[in-house]
Amino acid sequence: MSATPGDISVRERVTALSQLVGSMICLQFGSSTAKSLFPVFGAVGMVGLRTSFAAVILVCVYRSWNVMSWRALRVVFPYGLATAAMNICFYLALERIPLGMTVAIEFTGPLLLAFIGSRRLSDVGWLAVTIGGLALLLKPSSSTPPDPLGVLFAIGAALFWGLYIVFGRRLTGKLSAGNASALGLVCGSIVLFIPSFLPAMATGVTQPSMLALSVIVAICSSALPYALEMQAMHRLSARDLGVLYSLEPVCAALAGVFVLHETLSVPRICGVLLIATASVGTVLTPSKKRSLSDVPEAPQ
Repeated sequence: MSATPGDISVRERVTALSQLVGSMICLQFGSSTAKSLFPVFGAVGMVGLRTSFAAVILVCVYRSWNVMSWRALRVVFPYGLATAAMNICFYLALERIPLGMTVAIEFTGPLLLAFIGSRRLSDVGWLAVTIGGLALLLKPSSSTPPDPLGVLFAIGAALFWGLYIVFGRRLTGKLSAGNASALGLVCGSIVLFIPSFLPAMATGVTQPSMLALSVIVAICSSALPYALEMQAMHRLSARDLGVLYSLEPVCAALAGVFVLHETLSVPRICGVLLIATASVGTVLTPSKKRSLSDVPEAPQ
């Protein structure tokens, strides 16, 4: 039996914090590696490879074949479809705009979902902060205006992240979190198999080293972050998780700078920080009904 967040020791808390931060670093490293493979497989091809390989890994880790059936797949299909669509939009956006900007825009999806479900006056202020952050992030500059199509894809990823959360909540009590995630990826792999996975595999057969890197992307973007998050969730409160998840746009911006050598202007960096601040503020003034399940997982 796992300890409640209030009962854990300082050492366990530090371990849990390290696990969650580690999951975010792995996730952004996976996204950065995926972007470097776009010239080989294309953005959509990378989604197919990453989703299929991650599905195999998680099915093996959680032994999901024990619960796999056509009925279970039908139940989890909307969740899997939302996951696949979210990742396609995310990678198509990542192909056109910097990683930090992509993640910050995408992060507004669960934020707006939280605002819609809230009746608190304070959320009006946090919504204004979010809008201000987006205004700074998307403000055209003479040197590097954001690609409009990339921004639209990032907004699409934000919308599908919201649906991902909605459909994911509907699975509560029907499947364990691990099996729901694994079977969701299986459903996504089925949808992406012909249009995305097969063409990318045809390319990968001729470039096995690149194909091996796509497996690393699947591990870093799905399997390892999820395993680390599951460990941390047993020890941290919803508030702690929400605050730490708010660091994700910042981690993405740093990964973009150090791994992909992307740069953001000072106003756009301020925009990323404002969106992260709005998320922290939303979590630190929780409604009475908010629970651990309300905290979105990082799915990219």
